[in-house]
Amino acid sequence: MSLILNKISWSIKNKWIIKNLSIEVKNGECLALLGPSGCGKSSTLRLIAGLNSPSDGTINLDQKDITNIEPANRRVGMVFQSYALFPHLNVAQNLSIGLKVRGTSTKKQKELVSYALALMQLEDFSFSLPSELSGGQRQRVALARALLRDPKVYLLDEPMSNLDAQLREELRPQVRKLIRHGNQPVVYVTHDQHEAMAMANKIAVLNNGELQQIGTPKDLYNQPQSIFVANFIGRPQINILKENQNITKGIRPEDIYLSDKGLICKLNFIEWLGNNQLWYLETEKGIIRYVCDASTRVPSEIIINWDKEKEHHFDSNTGIRIRKRL
Repeated sequence: MSLILNKISWSIKNKWIIKNLSIEVKNGECLALLGPSGCGKSSTLRLIAGLNSPSDGTINLDQKDITNIEPANRRVGMVFQSYALFPHLNVAQNLSIGLKVRGTSTKKQKELVSYALALMQLEDFSFSLPSELSGGQRQRVALARALLRDPKVYLLDEPMSNLDAQLREELRPQVRKLIRHGNQPVVYVTHDQHEAMAMANKIAVLNNGELQQIGTPKDLYNQPQSIFVANFIGRPQINILKENQNITKGIRPEDIYLSDKGLICKLNFIEWLGNNQLWYLETEKGIIRYVCDASTRVPSEIIINWDKEKEHHFDSNTGIRIRKRL
């Protein structure tokens, strides 16, 4: 049941939203579409779901071309950030209505709804209306409803963006449970790189509708193929130092250390990050971010250095990674 996007493009009023996008998501694999607002993440999801039609290219699911198939016939389980629940129906009714439309027997409906409620830990809310639920509970209902479609692919459009940090943390196990429940491909849209790295086996970074890089979270972190990806993956953000007209260097804040020789700095301010602290250092090369242990004391003279092997090198003109160490 692999999902294959083959050179997909989509434009509106002569403006390209998606450009020549090719991606494969295999059975049981979760792919996160990651990028800034307006990069084409949700638009890609809508093309897969059939809510919009591509200007060019094809979409294949389970070895079948679904590019021109109606959305209702694609067997897609989609979860929106806005929950999209029926406000006048209780939780059990919200879950069973789709089964009823598809002609599932009453007995089977009850069995499937009970199973979904148990999986998402919603048994005590079967008769509650959406207005009586918290945001996290509503999203769990939306996830359960997607599960009951028995889809060939799951599409999750920023399912936790409306929740606060604590609720996102609490909901992640349920989302992972849904993702790992079956053997379907999963496409997970988010602008939060921490969420993408936590939920997905593979990440595709988009910018202006184009694929910048695709790979495992570790690959993207350790081997960013452009300055854009290096900046987008990893928090605190990588330090970008322009050396000359041809070469730009990147160095992660955690790869910097205090030394008795190197770059002399002036401390601007400190951010506390729990077990760590983030120093913003003013240098001749600009502001440099440095991560250290929370117990680290500020010395009378701050000098930093780093292992040259930890540097990332980019072409200053194209922003593309230079593979050879310089």
